[in-house]
Parts: sequence; structure tokens; C-alpha cells
Amino acid sequence: MTAYEQAIARLRAIRDAVNALDLAGATAQLVEHDRQLREALAASPSALAISEAESLRHAQAALLDQLEAVRDRVERESQQAHRGGAAVRAYLGNAGG
Repeated sequence: MTAYEQAIARLRAIRDAVNALDLAGATAQLVEHDRQLREALAASPSALAISEAESLRHAQAALLDQLEAVRDRVERESQQAHRGGAAVRAYLGNAGG
């Protein structure tokens, strides 16, 4: 498997971890992906062709968009849960009379 194929496989695994909301796993995989990608780019000659590096950049940008969407969704759901908890506490405080 080429460096490019390995990088694409890592990105797919990271996307799968994000989809499963395994954010710790995705983070660990991102760290390893970054390490291996830097190693491939530093090789002389580079282990990646320019077209492969560009393709990886696009795939990583799509993954970043997905991560941002998950972050935003988790933030919204957390805010909703907080508001719901406040409403329940207010109701229970008033129900006790």
C-alpha cells in the first residue's frame, strides 16, 4: 500500500470514528495520521506526488468540516440539555410551593 493509500485509509478510519462519536479514538488517529503524513512529506523524494498531496488536502478539509459540524451539534445539544435542566429545576422549585 502506498503512502497515499495509507493516508486515505487513515482518513476513512477517522471519519468512521467521528461518525461513531468516538472522539477520543478519532483524536488519537488524527495524531498518528499527522505524524505519518509529515514523515511521508519529509521523505526525499517525497512519498506523495503533488496530485496526491492535493487530494489529501481536500479529503482533510472535508473531514475538518465534518468535525466542525459534530462539534456544533454537540454544543447545541449541550445547550438544550442545560436549558432543559434549568426548566426542570425551576418547575420543581415552583411545584414545591
